[in-house]
Amino acid sequence: MRNEILLKQLAAFRHNTLSCVEGLTEEEADFIPEGFNNNIRWNLGHIYLDQYDWLYHKTREDNPAPKHYRELFGYGTMPENWQQTPPTLEELRNHLMEQVKVIDQEFGHRLDQELDEPTELGMSTFAEVLPRTFYHEGLHMGAILAIRKAITLQNQKQLK
Repeated sequence: MRNEILLKQLAAFRHNTLSCVEGLTEEEADFIPEGFNNNIRWNLGHIYLDQYDWLYHKTREDNPAPKHYRELFGYGTMPENWQQTPPTLEELRNHLMEQVKVIDQEFGHRLDQELDEPTELGMSTFAEVLPRTFYHEGLHMGAILAIRKAITLQNQKQLK
């Protein structure tokens, strides 16, 4: 039952994240407000990559994220350093929606499986790792909401 709840939470949290970017344009997704290092596109890609990284890291299985996403969205990356064209918002949305299904299919039946070794935070099963990814997604959803607010303020200034 606990595992079913975790998977329902994953789907609900992802729905909330994707709701935050409804109606967003490609231009808005690339806007980096003063005081920020990244944009909404980066935050979405980072959520996607990080969740797979945490789940696949200890399994030594192939991470299904596109290989070039590490250069775009990995820890410490920033859009100002991108050497390639990032995915469109549509591609990112599709990846993020598909990820929920992949995690359910690949990990839903083995959430209680012991990892080869615990993580640095002492988590030893996939069921223990998954909530950490929810927390991380929530942090980045907060950044997305803050950037959306900055976009609104920028648009209001331009109208005056």
